[in-house]
Amino acid sequence: MRRTVATCLGLSAVLAAQETRPDPQAPPPKVVSGRFGFDFTSQYFFRGLVQENQGAIWQPYVELNWGLHEGDGDLRKVDFKFGLWNSVHDEKTGGAGVWYESNFYFGVEAQIGERLTAGLTYSIYDSPNGSPTFSKNGRPVEELVFSFDYDDRGQWFESLTSGLQPSLVLAVELDGQRDVISGAGHVGIYAGLGIEPSFVIGKLADGDLTFSIPTTLGLSLRDYYERTVGGGNDDFFGYLQVGAELSAPLTFLPSRMGPWTGRAGAHFLLLGDNNEARNGGDVSEVIFTLGFETVF
Repeated sequence: MRRTVATCLGLSAVLAAQETRPDPQAPPPKVVSGRFGFDFTSQYFFRGLVQENQGAIWQPYVELNWGLHEGDGDLRKVDFKFGLWNSVHDEKTGGAGVWYESNFYFGVEAQIGERLTAGLTYSIYDSPNGSPTFSKNGRPVEELVFSFDYDDRGQWFESLTSGLQPSLVLAVELDGQRDVISGAGHVGIYAGLGIEPSFVIGKLADGDLTFSIPTTLGLSLRDYYERTVGGGNDDFFGYLQVGAELSAPLTFLPSRMGPWTGRAGAHFLLLGDNNEARNGGDVSEVIFTLGFETVF
């Protein structure tokens, strides 16, 4: 009897050890992830600052994320990210080539609790074609960007399952200026307040067709939207942009190409006084966009 009990206990220990031992056939945990995509847009405004409103505009980007931490406590996840975003214009905006803008950035992003995500990013904006309309004196612009996103899914209205998805961006210029002015200018501080509620409105092939309303209010906390001549006279209100977008997974593509999503939208842009002056006196614009993105 004792021998039988001992044998059973021994078998139980072996089985338990086998259950906790990693499966050699299982794929290793994913450490590096990323996204790649590109957009076409009818006009390009950077935070309400007109960059180009003519010709074809193509904006490809790539971002990689390296997982530094993942757990069940208050600090759920920490990622290191870096990426490259570009704007290519066939009108050769203000320069000798079509590559108008290149933005390289890197930083960390942390998920705190179940709903809050906070990020700290260092960005360098440059104009490869040397456009004098890109920034003050054509210099690269360096920024420190603080970002906060709150996932309020299911907290407000039963019909609004996505929640409002509020976000806040604080961008502090360290060197250079995007509000191109003549005369004395100052590095600025920008604040962007955003929401993006969304609704599943139907099916496209085998995927959900989603309608979203991305909305951003851009403000100057200090010297970000200065007047075009002489500097100073900073506008607190920079712009309001309200969009209407449709997006859906492109399930008809071969699986070996990865999971792709397509989106199309129209965006209404209302400009503050100084940005209106930069835009040739036009206070509002309608911008059309078409984009594609994959994740890996």
